[in-house]
Amino acid sequence: MRITAFLLLALLLCAFQIANTTRDKALESLANAERNFSATSEAKGLNYAFVEHMAEDGLVFAPKPTNAKKLHAAAPASTVYLSWYPAYADISSSLDWGYTTGPYKLKPSAEDEKVLGAGFYLSVWRKQPDGQWKVAIDMGNSFSPSLLKEETYQPTPADPKAKKVKGAKEDLLTLDMQQVQPYSDETLIYRHGEYPYKYKDGVIEPASNVVYTNLGHELSPAADMAYTYGSYTQPTSKGEEAGHYLKVWKLLDGKWQLVAHNLVPDRK
Repeated sequence: MRITAFLLLALLLCAFQIANTTRDKALESLANAERNFSATSEAKGLNYAFVEHMAEDGLVFAPKPTNAKKLHAAAPASTVYLSWYPAYADISSSLDWGYTTGPYKLKPSAEDEKVLGAGFYLSVWRKQPDGQWKVAIDMGNSFSPSLLKEETYQPTPADPKAKKVKGAKEDLLTLDMQQVQPYSDETLIYRHGEYPYKYKDGVIEPASNVVYTNLGHELSPAADMAYTYGSYTQPTSKGEEAGHYLKVWKLLDGKWQLVAHNLVPDRK
């Protein structure tokens, strides 16, 4: 009996290692797609890059959700130099849907040392029928270039305790509207003018007076990751702030929890 149990344990461990290797390769291909996106921007310009790497129905915020391909195809030629790289990435168990996020910087040209703008982007990717990764939705949040710092790439490791459970769309949309959001310790929180931080590192609790209006959502094929987006309003000492949001969700312990929460106020 002991030998049989030992062999069974060894087989299960081997199966997990094989699955983990497959996942790691898929996640690295996703991160490389993001790196290639930036490389295209650096070599051929940001408008060309967005037309090339966004999905046909891919969205950016300008400030309302807008078809990225149409927006950038119609945009006038730009000489500004936009570059970025992934600092964090995660992938659904279906291995065809995931997200990346990291710092970006904007310069007048590739040769110029001066940084005009900086921030953190948040992109959700889905694999296309031809096997290529394309961006489904993208939102950047800005802060002072003085806050920029080098990030070490941290892919999310596989969770050996994760169970193959599908999350319900109804539960996701209910949570999306709550003013008190379901954060985990590792939730990345993006706010205008601030460098993103993890919930566990926050000095104060994120505001619970934000009113959300959902405009769309998408679940991964495995229904273990998702994104929601829409508009929001929030009372502040300077009056009501209005803007748009993008949230990325993941099933953790069988419940939808935020992994990224991005609020971007509309420009006035």
